Amino acid sequence: MPNRSLTPEVNKGAICKVCNENMLKVNGCKPFEFIHENKQYSRFKVGDAGDFYENGNADTWCTDCGSKHGHYHHPGCDCEICPVCGGQLISCDCYLCVSHIA
Repeated sequence: MPNRSLTPEVNKGAICKVCNENMLKVNGCKPFEFIHENKQYSRFKVGDAGDFYENGNADTWCTDCGSKHGHYHHPGCDCEICPVCGGQLISCDCYLCVSHIA
């Protein structure tokens, strides 16, 4: 029977539309910030206080987008938290604009 464990090495991953990399083969996405009502908001990195994985250790990685501890989630990730309302980013009602992609 094939190994079906949830590790980035086993899954194939998708190509991120922001960093143009295989999400499960890079440490995380490029940094960028959000703008909401003319105020700039920083995104959470995996493991940051406020992040879905805030209590994780250095070996923690996002089980949705594959980003590793200390790196940014890829856009569209189910686990990325909205820096404005603190809810799940993909389902919150905040209207966010992307500031600058490095």
